[in-house]
Order: sequence, then C-alpha cells, then structure tokens
Amino acid sequence: MRNLRRLLAGLVLVGLGLLAIVPSGRAQAPLSARFAFADTTLLRDTLGLKFDRLFETADSLRMLPDSLRAQMIRYRLPMFRLIAMADSMGMPVDSVGVIITRERFNAFSTDDATKGTFRYTSGYNIAKTTTVWTNGGDFTLNRGKMYLRNGTNIVMDRSTAGGRVSQRQTRESTTEANWRTSPNLSLGGRALITGFDSFDPASTTNEGETKSELQVSARTRQQMSRQMQSDLNMFAGTLNLKNFGQIKQGFTGDVNGRLRVSRGQWFSHDVSGGVNGNLARTRRPASTVDLRTHDLAASLRGTAQIFQASAVSANINYSGRRSTVETPTDADTVNRLITSGYTVDATLRLRLDNDRFLNLSGNAGTGTSLTGVRDDYGFRAQARWVQGVWALDGDYANLIRNSEFLRRGNSPAYRDDGDDNTASGQLTRPFGRRVTAKLSGNISLSQSRPVSLEGNATPPTTPRDSYRQSYRVEGIYTANERLNTGVALEVALARSINLPAASTSNNTDTRSYRGEWRWSYRLMRGFTASQTNTIISDYQFYPFAPERNTLSLDYNAVTNLNAVLTPRLTVELSHNARQQPTGDWRVLDDGTGALLPANESMNYTLRSRVTWSPSPALSLFLTPEYQASDRTGTVNGNEAPTRTSRRLNFTGAANINVPVGARGNLTGTVGRTFSSDRTTTYSQGLPQASPLAEQDYWNGSLQFSWEL
Repeated sequence: MRNLRRLLAGLVLVGLGLLAIVPSGRAQAPLSARFAFADTTLLRDTLGLKFDRLFETADSLRMLPDSLRAQMIRYRLPMFRLIAMADSMGMPVDSVGVIITRERFNAFSTDDATKGTFRYTSGYNIAKTTTVWTNGGDFTLNRGKMYLRNGTNIVMDRSTAGGRVSQRQTRESTTEANWRTSPNLSLGGRALITGFDSFDPASTTNEGETKSELQVSARTRQQMSRQMQSDLNMFAGTLNLKNFGQIKQGFTGDVNGRLRVSRGQWFSHDVSGGVNGNLARTRRPASTVDLRTHDLAASLRGTAQIFQASAVSANINYSGRRSTVETPTDADTVNRLITSGYTVDATLRLRLDNDRFLNLSGNAGTGTSLTGVRDDYGFRAQARWVQGVWALDGDYANLIRNSEFLRRGNSPAYRDDGDDNTASGQLTRPFGRRVTAKLSGNISLSQSRPVSLEGNATPPTTPRDSYRQSYRVEGIYTANERLNTGVALEVALARSINLPAASTSNNTDTRSYRGEWRWSYRLMRGFTASQTNTIISDYQFYPFAPERNTLSLDYNAVTNLNAVLTPRLTVELSHNARQQPTGDWRVLDDGTGALLPANESMNYTLRSRVTWSPSPALSLFLTPEYQASDRTGTVNGNEAPTRTSRRLNFTGAANINVPVGARGNLTGTVGRTFSSDRTTTYSQGLPQASPLAEQDYWNGSLQFSWEL
C-alpha cells in the first residue's frame, strides 16, 4: 500500500493548490430533519422550477415526493400549474403529461383556424468503427375541418470490421389526413410505410423488408355523460409485405379505443384495447404456391381505482393479449405461432399519510410463448410506521411460479415449480439532529423443483434451494452542513443447496462481512473532498468438499475532490485503489483458520475532469485517466507476478448548443480520444510483453433541429 499512500499525499497537495475559488450558489435548505433536499441549483437555474413545499404537497396528494418531482421535470411544469391542470381535467397528477402529449395529435383537439407546424431533426454520431445518421420530420397542417399529419424517421448505420463495411437502414413514415364531419366524427385515410435493409459483405443471408399499409380511417369520440367518455378508431385497407422469408399481400384492419368511467372522487375505471389483423395470400419468394394466411392480435388493458383519495383505497389492474401469426414454410405449408399473456393485480391501501401506511397486494398471471407456458401467483405486503423519532419499514413478498418448457434440442420437456419468499425490514432512529442510526435486515428462500415430462429423462436443471439472510448496522453523523460521515457493518449468509445426493458436492455456504467508512467535507465554499473505504471478506465453504473452501478479500478506497474555481471552470479529481487477495481457506485442528494465498490483484485508477464554459453556447472538457493493474500468483509456493497492465486514456471534447436563426438549434459533442495500453504476462517468472496498443480517433454527435 506504499504506492497508495504516495498517491493520496499527491491528491492532498493538489487539493491545497485549489484555493483560489469563488463562492458557489446554494440550493433549497431542508425545512426539518424529516425532509431531505428537493431543490438543486441546476434545476432551479436551467429549468426555472422550484420545489418549495414538495414533501408537504406530495403528502397531501397521497403520492411519493420523487414521483411529483419527476412529473414537474419531465413536462417542465411548475407545481401549482400541474396541480391546477389535474383538478380541471379531473385526473391524477401523474396522468396530466401523458394526456397532453396524446392530445397533441388528436384531430378533435384542433379548431377551425388555419395553422401548421413543421419540425426537422438530423443527427450524426461518429465513433471509431461506427457512424449513425438519423433524420426525422414531423409536419402538421390544420385548415378548417381538414387535418394532415406526417411523421418520418430514417436511420442509417455504418460499421467497419476487418476492412469490410456493413450497412443498415431503417425507414418509417406515417401519413394521415382527416376531415371532421362533426365534432365527434372524423373520416380520412392513412398510409403506413416501413422499410429495413441490412448488408454485410461477410454474410450470404442479408436481410431486407418493405411493408406498406394503405387504409381508410374513421375516428369517433363519444361523450355519453360527464362521467363517461370514450374513443373508437377504425382502419381498413390493403397490405403489401415483402422480405427474404415471405411475400404477403391482402387486406388489413385495425380497431382500437378506450373508455373512461368515473363517479366523483370515489371511483374511476379506464379501459383501452384493440384488435388488428390481416387476411392475405402468402408465399415464399422462391415459390409459386400461394397460401391463405391470417394474422390476428388482440389486447386489452384496464385500471380501476376506488376511493383513491381516502384513507382506505383499492387499485385493480388487468391486461390480456393474444396473437396469431402465420408464415410459410419450406414445404409450402402454413406455420402458426400463437402467443398469449394475461395478468391481474389488486392492491388494498390503508393510509394515514406517507409515514404511516400498509399496502396489501396480490397478482396472478399466465403466459404462453415459444419456449412453453408460465403461471405466476404472488402476494406482497408493504408497511411504514413512524412513531415519534422511530421509523419502521417492512416488506414481505411471496411468488409461486409454475413453468413448463418444451423440448429444445437435447433438452427434454420438463416442468419447474418454484416458490420464492422474501422479507426485509429497516428501523431508523435519529439521536439529536446530528446522529442517525439504521438497522436493516432481510431474509429470502427460493425453491426450484424441476420434473421431467418425458418419463425417466433427466431435466436440465437440478432441484435446489437458495437461502440468504443479512443484517446491516449503519450510523450517520452530520456535524454541520460542511462535514458528514458514516460507518456501516453488514453480515450476510448465502446457501445454495442441491437436493440430489449426486450434486451435494457443489453445495456452498458463503459468509460475507462488509465494513464501510465514508466521509464528505467541504473544505471551503466550492471545494469538497469525499472518501469511501470498504473492506469485504467472502468465505465460501463446501460442506461436503472442505478441500475446496476459499476466501476472497477486497480492500477499496475511493477519494474524490470537486472544485468550482470560477462560475465557468470546474475541476474533478478521483482516485480509486483496490486490492483483492484470494486463496484457499483451511480450518486447523484448534478451530482457527488460515489463508493459503493463491493470487492477488491490485488496481489503481487516477481520473480527472476539467470543464470550462466560456459561453452558454460552448463548453470544453478534458478527461485524462491512468489505470495500473498488477496481478500476482503462487508458483511452487512462492509469490510471483503473473500479469501487469498499464493504460492511459485521454479525451478532449467540446459541447455546443448554438441557436441557428430564430427557429433552429445545433447541439452535440465533438472530441478526440486517445488511448495507449500495454500488458505484460509472466511465464515461469519471465516477462512476455505485448506490443504497445494505441488508438487515436475522432468521435462525437451532432443534432440539428429546425421548427417552423
């Protein structure tokens, strides 16, 4: 560890040199010991969002604070605006953004004014052996009762390997025109065109596919009452599909819709579903025999909420899907593939607030696929109770799974019955305003019982049990806003038990011990140092083969320095030192144990990042990184080196965000990467150095968007 101490001393010297700094902005301070930080300077300054009273508001809405915060960030909506829109629309807060996005492309949501929008995006990504060029356009035009929309995306991939160039192109275009004959009926048509081509000079089976669907459309909207609304869409037309496996031509249709029923604040039910399929003549490209095929897919999904805003509430979700796909075979017959899946889950919530609740849930499901059939049945209970300064969290889950696998190759058909049980809990208590103690534990038992479905055939897996238990004790000390530290001890036991006598030699008991110490100290405003130190030991015992017992140790120290030198210049420095000795573990006659070292790995990483932003449109960064790895082994009872490796990585790049005119924007990253790597292996103590491997190439990505 001598080298580690030298590097740590160097890091301290670098940190002492970063004294010329300016104060950095501060984010929202917590209102009480119960609430954590919710605001950040980045979100407040760049998005214009504030999270004042986030926890209290989330508690009143009966939702998690991180969920409310995520909705605000995703849709760029202030908290008061999001809540006001949810009230006016009569729906939960987490549904507002989804409905707004969906209604953007609803023909019934437009008025009779003449207006149009056009948005074009183009991106180009380049790496050492691959390039990706993307182009996309979105066009909408509303003129009176006419509505026209087109969305087109083209992606072209190009990769080089072994001096050969492979290309792939994906095309997708959707065009739809509608005429609103009444406020609740729209007639029109749409064209769905997709294409895919893949070319590899080293392959004799290159792929390509074109698919086009031309359909007439009818969109309807029904408002039976204030509490009941529905949408029903119908499409019908022709299908033309060509690829290397089949040529399919015929008629296609699609019917989909959704229904929402609500009764005040105590009940709501949302159902959506659809049926689509085709009836066509199909043949192989090399055959003249036409086959009659049909494809059919149906899906249904629903959610029911009962007394959602009450202390006692319930939630039910269900879904079902079934699809049938028919394709031609080499013998000019029809191959039918059927898949299906059905699930239902229900949750009963007993809730006083976010700190006192009990959730009871159950689920059931079944699914059929190419590999077989699987049935699942489960139950789960989650609870949290805060009493004074004590906080207790508990979680219990049970899952019963029954799977049947079809014969595949040399593996016989078999059935696997499983039963998984898990339980966990955490107890938290603060001592004053500076010390917090946590005690957590978990236990789990998983059973697997495979049985062959083909007489005396042996299933590919072994009947087994897996058991695990662990507990963790943690203490956190916060001296002030500048200094905090924490220590933790975790003890775990994992057992893998094979039931057949012929497999018991592989049974294992793994006992793990983990110690952790971490601290963070803000030396001055804008300059923070932190470190995490961990010690891990894993004892792996073989109860029926003690000569195979092993011990692995892991010592790891990660040190970070973060400095804000000026509002435009930041420096980050990180050092990671890791030592991992392993070997056989022998229990002596007096009951003590001894480690017989077999090998040891030592890895060191020194990484830094310097970022300079001369303007909002341009920022430059440099990221040098140095990695050193040494591995030693035991040869004839003596320690000897087996492998050494040294690697240098250097990346310099520029991030740009440049407005192009009044409606365009160019963003992206352009940079250059250099890496140098050399590895030396040892055979009988003699070094065998590999040639120096160097890479030097440009990489980056650019995206251009323009909106009219």
